[in-house]
Amino acid sequence: MGNSVNGPGNNVDEIRYRSYLTQLERDQEATLREKEETHRETLGKVLEAQKNQLEEIRRDFDVRISSEAETLERKLGQARDQNQTLIQQEHLAGEQTTAKIHQQYAQRIEQEKRTGEEQIRNLQAYYKKASDELHHQYEKENQKAHQKGKTT
Repeated sequence: MGNSVNGPGNNVDEIRYRSYLTQLERDQEATLREKEETHRETLGKVLEAQKNQLEEIRRDFDVRISSEAETLERKLGQARDQNQTLIQQEHLAGEQTTAKIHQQYAQRIEQEKRTGEEQIRNLQAYYKKASDELHHQYEKENQKAHQKGKTT
């Protein structure tokens, strides 16, 4: 019987293709989780650094004279502003990276789907052509056998 257009070989190719797409999506999700975890860790470190810096400034404030305390308070405000800016920049960069990764993987998956669909169409056309040729050859052989039977 052989492989027809909807035969076992085509199903195996489709299963492999779907398995490949599933693995590709899992890999993309794992990469995305890693990026998000790295972003959370970086953000945590910045927040921890800000917390440590605040604690250090407060200890210094308690032992210094008021003029020094005012200077430190101004520096603390600047540090807060800078750290807040850094946090916002990190957060924005993380969101942009995540969006970019999502877009890249979505494009990659779409390209793989198109490629897979084209390969399936090519295989179907190939098997159809081969089937037609075999059928045509069978018909020729059948006619020869039939004509041979009439002449004898």
